[in-house]
Amino acid sequence: MVVRRLLYFRDRPRWWKILIALRIRALVAGADLNIDIARNVRFGRGLKVSISPGRSTLRISPGVQFQDDVTIHLQGGTIEIGPGSSIRQGSIIHVAGSLLLEGENIISYYNVIHCTERIHLGRYASTNEFVTIVDSRHFHDDTERFFYENVESAPISIGENVWIANKSSVLMGVTIGSKSIVAAHAVVHKDVPAGAVVGGIPARVIRQS
Repeated sequence: MVVRRLLYFRDRPRWWKILIALRIRALVAGADLNIDIARNVRFGRGLKVSISPGRSTLRISPGVQFQDDVTIHLQGGTIEIGPGSSIRQGSIIHVAGSLLLEGENIISYYNVIHCTERIHLGRYASTNEFVTIVDSRHFHDDTERFFYENVESAPISIGENVWIANKSSVLMGVTIGSKSIVAAHAVVHKDVPAGAVVGGIPARVIRQS
């Protein structure tokens, strides 16, 4: 209890600094930013937040920890991070849609989450290092238009207590059932049943409980 109170008072100035900086950046960008950050959220050094014009929401529950060098891009979207979650060093979160972490989630080192429409992680759903979760893609069409201007998206739903191992990718439109495991380096492009272990490129079911 004593240690927790000491950490609380140690991190308090940084909490205020982050809150004020967010409000100033929103004002400069002409953004309507709704901020609800619990008082005991811990922010590491080097946090970078960019805010685009439009309406955005940043809702962070008690006990959440951001480690050093996390980057957040808010482009008119909503980020809701449930209690006890941890966003670890070097991760990049880019949100124009709705990103929800229900709680006790770990987003490990140097992850990339790109949310154009909707990404939902159930309670305890977590990642290892260098994981990519992206709910959109660019594509070529039959014109000479730059492919980067062509975008389509579909929501991602990741169930409770899912483990996504290092250097794997979860692509648009995928639902991963609860208590599943995505093996290292896998590329998940279709639904995964609950309790399954999947691996490979593209990922396939290796074992089903």
